[in-house]
Amino acid sequence: MEFLSLELYTAGLHFFTNPLVWLALFTGTFIGIVFGALPGLTATMTLAVFVPFSFGMDMVIAFAFLLGLYKGAVYGGSIAAIIANIPGTPSAIATGLDGYAMCRQGNAGKAIGIATIASAIGGLFSVFILAIFAPVVASFALRFSAQEFATIALFGISIIAFISPGNLVKGLIAGVLGLMIGVVGVDTISAHQRFVFGQTELVEGIDIIPVMIGVYGLAEMFTQIMEKGVKERIVQRVTDIVPDISEILRLWATYIRCSIIGVFVGAIPGAGGSIAGIVAYGQEKRFSSSGTKMGTGCLQGVAAPEAANNASTGGALIPLLTLGIPGDPMTAVLMAALIIQGLRPGPMLFEEQMPFVSSIFISASLAVLFMLLIGLVGAKYFARLISLPEEYLIPAILLLCLIGAYGTRNWLFDVLILVIFGVIGFILRRCGFSPACLCLGLILGPIFESDLRRAMILSGGDWSTFITRPISFTVLMATFLVLFGPFLKKIIKKIFLSGKQG
Repeated sequence: MEFLSLELYTAGLHFFTNPLVWLALFTGTFIGIVFGALPGLTATMTLAVFVPFSFGMDMVIAFAFLLGLYKGAVYGGSIAAIIANIPGTPSAIATGLDGYAMCRQGNAGKAIGIATIASAIGGLFSVFILAIFAPVVASFALRFSAQEFATIALFGISIIAFISPGNLVKGLIAGVLGLMIGVVGVDTISAHQRFVFGQTELVEGIDIIPVMIGVYGLAEMFTQIMEKGVKERIVQRVTDIVPDISEILRLWATYIRCSIIGVFVGAIPGAGGSIAGIVAYGQEKRFSSSGTKMGTGCLQGVAAPEAANNASTGGALIPLLTLGIPGDPMTAVLMAALIIQGLRPGPMLFEEQMPFVSSIFISASLAVLFMLLIGLVGAKYFARLISLPEEYLIPAILLLCLIGAYGTRNWLFDVLILVIFGVIGFILRRCGFSPACLCLGLILGPIFESDLRRAMILSGGDWSTFITRPISFTVLMATFLVLFGPFLKKIIKKIFLSGKQG
């Protein structure tokens, strides 16, 4: 089947004759910007809290809503970074360096306007790259068998080495905990019950959504309660948001350079928008003619990280849709939503659900346009969200967490799971463990187990099948380098230094 055909890009157009799709896109983008603009409420948490509200919707409407949340929340973080120097999301860390400096100079509106334009350009560029390269990767991945998918899932698990904040051992511990949670329930091959302990609610396994809402949403609220009053939030006046055409055009090279960086970094499993923004900021400071001024309130310093972190969203969707690898916590939540809708990300998604894949490309593009419109029109109002009293905000989000967990399957047991994993997530954070590692282990563990066992059945129990097949062997070598590369680097460095000294 030829994936790179006009049909792939037009097959989903008929879905957009339904006004509910447009409403879902607008609502998702609006809510995403609101939550992204609130300091501490990450894009991952936003997705985790609102995924249950998409259940029962048609899958096209559901993903229009979720993609709107995704795009809106990543952009919304720039507002808090510029107004109060408190990144609303981790991907906006670099934006605050020049954005807040501009704010202190009385140019908060101009900074938000440039951030909005840069975010839209980076977002649209990433959708274009997604639409071109995802079908190519999916077409290649159709040659994969169970062996390849098992090693790719293992490679996805090894991403834990990247996303764990500075401690591989803690990341692996959290990942193993996720793997253990993932095997609870009925074995998909033999239909035997595992780790159920007589609880009928556990026969179907532990649902991913209450776990995610717990470790991201509930745990974040517990953390906010613990740190209440620590951060002082200052609200600045925002005017003159729409920048001059000359100012927009003057930054064209910045948009292009940083959008390319963003897509490339976003497509690397484990990288994400925060790394894309920081890398783009550093490269812009190095190569831009205005690099020496960055950090003092320079437009390039705002445009560079925003173009990159929004471009990373499309890049991150490439491995998710084509290989089923969630490269960061946000795409992990989106993958969970796909699975719950009865879909499995991978090359067969392009072959069996072409209209749906087409609708993803179109929805992602429209979400960026809605983000641009809502951002330019409503930025001054979103800026006021930073001053919302926490005594009203935190209970409202806690209520959304409870509703989302219960609404997944209408079970009170899922609310109990929510609370348990909220406490676990809070403890993990306080001890320096990454909740993202736990979630990746929980999502990819069952996939790895299923494909591994299918591969062993197909090969008659011969483990060498993973080495004799070129693609699976290559992925295994990549996984080995990811896990043991840092240790090998240290050993080689010690040998080199000792030899030099001798």
